[in-house]
Amino acid sequence: MIEMEHYDFDTDFSILIADDDESFSQLLADLLLSQNFDVRYIRGPKYNIERILESKFDILLLDVFLGEVNGLDLIPSIRSHYPDCSIIVMTGYPDKDIAIKALQLGAFDFLEKPFPGELLFHVISRTMKTLHDKRKVARLFYDLHKSQTELISNQERLEYLNKQLRETNKALAIFAQNIESEKDDLEKQIAVKLRSLIVPSIEKLRNDNISSHYNNQIDMLIRQVEDLTSDFSPDANLAFKLSITEFRIASLIKHGNTTEEIARQLHVSPSTVRSHRKNIRKKLKINNARYSLKNFLYSSERHKLQGNKG
Repeated sequence: MIEMEHYDFDTDFSILIADDDESFSQLLADLLLSQNFDVRYIRGPKYNIERILESKFDILLLDVFLGEVNGLDLIPSIRSHYPDCSIIVMTGYPDKDIAIKALQLGAFDFLEKPFPGELLFHVISRTMKTLHDKRKVARLFYDLHKSQTELISNQERLEYLNKQLRETNKALAIFAQNIESEKDDLEKQIAVKLRSLIVPSIEKLRNDNISSHYNNQIDMLIRQVEDLTSDFSPDANLAFKLSITEFRIASLIKHGNTTEEIARQLHVSPSTVRSHRKNIRKKLKINNARYSLKNFLYSSERHKLQGNKG
């Protein structure tokens, strides 16, 4: 008798013996138990499918002739109930037709009685190796299916997040447009209020005899208010880019005043006005020294006017 061949797998397989010869069943059980197999056999002379199916097993040693029952007739029901089990058919009547039929019905192997223990161990070893490989493949398929399911789930989640992101970006774009629209409306409201409240007060001040000698300053103030509130301003953000003094000077330049005239109206030196002009050009990014500041302001006003008309 030889030892059982070793295979690298951890699963314990159970063996069931179904033979109407109880002494032979006991002999087989003792032989397999000597090699530490998990083995049982069905006692009693009467065999039917229920007695076999009520036992759980991985390998079935099935005799062909079980009294009045033909073991081959039980194979389809056994395989239907235990599709992963392996059936080894045994018979004391050597007949090739029986062996062929057993294999056609799904038996794993066929043993002719009497058979040596070495042959039994070899067949059992091969059967267990096949069962192990089947279970390994089944686990791989399970893991593959699980990974595929997770991948599909992650893909669906990613598509959902992308959709949410697109909707969020769309909402942000609409929100930004609304803010810009509200900003324009607010600027117009402020301009209307400035023009309707401040300009009449300045006009009233100019008509006052006491303020008659300040007419030039009052005219300049009115023009600056109009520049601040006009839809045709040289630059919608000009007041934010320039200081108050720079904005006043830019307004006077746009209306054709020279450096000396601006200096007299603001009561500052011409050099101070020239310094402010340099700062204005720098803030408005007029890098070409040959380009007239007045033309730039006038050109910006004209483009703004054309844009509003369009």
